Amino acid sequence: MKWLARLFESDSPDQTREESDHDLHRAAAALLMEVARTDGEVDHREQRLLVKAVRDRWHLEAEEMEEIVTELDQRLENATDLFEFTIPLRQRWDPETRVRLIYDMWAIAAADGDADSHEEQLIRRVSELLYVSHGDFIRAKLAALGE
Repeated sequence: MKWLARLFESDSPDQTREESDHDLHRAAAALLMEVARTDGEVDHREQRLLVKAVRDRWHLEAEEMEEIVTELDQRLENATDLFEFTIPLRQRWDPETRVRLIYDMWAIAAADGDADSHEEQLIRRVSELLYVSHGDFIRAKLAALGE
């Protein structure tokens, strides 16, 4: 849980740039995991895509994903908790990187063959919290869904 607290202490002299980036990656992975869980179960295709995205893009290990899942179980019970994950990403990531996260969220939502309305609602809410424009939200959706 210290990694989440560190996200809000970006100016701490004890925190290296590498630690800061790593904590941001964990926050993004938590959002991806929440998309996979939104429809009530994590399909094996969603899980495979999630693990691939997390390993390839951010180099997080399986143990870290287990910690993230535990954190989600404790924190994502109400909508305000998404703010904790998104505000540091919005403040420190450029618009292109934030749009890429929305694309990844759509890809995970569609991995089981059906991006349902609950997944879309979550992605839309995250998109708004990240200040991703509606046009970029739609372009990411279309690209991820192959339309």
